[in-house]
Amino acid sequence: MHIGFAGPVDLTTLRDRLPEGVPPVYAFPYTGWLVRTWLEQGHRVTAYALSAEVSERRVYGDGDPLRIVVVPQRPQARHRARDFFRRERRELAAAMRAHPADVISAHWTYEFALAAADSGLPSCVTAHDAPLRAAWEMRSAFRWTRHSLALPAVHRATALSAVSPYTVRHLRRCLGVRRHVQVIPNGVLLDSLPRAGAPRRDAEPVFASALQGWGRLKNGTGLLQAFRLVRVRLPTARLLAFGHGFGPGGPAERWAVAKELHHGVDFVGRTDHPLMAQRLAREADVLVHPSLAENLPLTILEAMAIGVPVVAGARSGGVPWVLDSGRAGALTDVDDPAVLASTMTELARDHERRALLAERARKRVEGDFRLQDVARAYVDWFRTAC
Repeated sequence: MHIGFAGPVDLTTLRDRLPEGVPPVYAFPYTGWLVRTWLEQGHRVTAYALSAEVSERRVYGDGDPLRIVVVPQRPQARHRARDFFRRERRELAAAMRAHPADVISAHWTYEFALAAADSGLPSCVTAHDAPLRAAWEMRSAFRWTRHSLALPAVHRATALSAVSPYTVRHLRRCLGVRRHVQVIPNGVLLDSLPRAGAPRRDAEPVFASALQGWGRLKNGTGLLQAFRLVRVRLPTARLLAFGHGFGPGGPAERWAVAKELHHGVDFVGRTDHPLMAQRLAREADVLVHPSLAENLPLTILEAMAIGVPVVAGARSGGVPWVLDSGRAGALTDVDDPAVLASTMTELARDHERRALLAERARKRVEGDFRLQDVARAYVDWFRTAC
């Protein structure tokens, strides 16, 4: 099948299949691996990407099996929002018509999805987030403008999928979707990830988090407040804080220092993915994911695959589904730092439970979240729905 991929895409995973000179594009790490997996399964892919580094459409590769079509993106977010991404949508739709595929697989329900609908080609749109919930939590004019694109996008798509049952419920309750929505989760490449050893018994407990952003939705403040309470009970405990906003001197550390909440915290910040995975496998006893709402967090999936037990929110969107209603991870009230701290402490002290949760989590990923299976599920969906 010739698949047209439309969405943020990390080209790092595809460099060995691309010619020199491809400019930086609007990126998201997971999608590059999905495209690569389709290629490895024998499909052709044309990816339609946005870049602020080009002023006109550029094409890289001959399409056998990969072609990247890059169109201009205005560098200022406010300029894109002012006309609801009209220019970007027009450029993307024109690129799709000029370099058509059998089906357009559009990811996220925003400018790429509307461009796919405008192209006249069959468009299978995947919702990766809950648009109105995300806009409400982030509370910025840009987010409200961009996320409002979801309302026409989900109704104009040829077919619609979502990454979790929680996302489906949001589409139905908040965007009025009445038709069938296929659930196709994100996936992980098990063979590319390291494996953690058996739970450590005598060493100092090490918690880890990997949050992409210092804001209300990710609840980094709640994690740091909870960790202070953990250290009252486990004085040698450490916290490895990975992710954007959590680096040395960044907003998370500045806030923590001002509140005297920085003791025992290693503010690591952004880290290359392979290195972060290695550190999780080698150092972490528990991954804590305090986010208030997630659709299908890759951080949790990867920790499950690595073998690091997870603590996460019992009401945090799609998280309970990923953790099999608590059978593959510890679910708790992440809104309450005291409750979160108790769950963290109990799991750190219970070596047998950590081992059991890690084993169940790995099996859940092997059964339901392998990227190769996810890629095949997409193709089956394209063939039947589009």
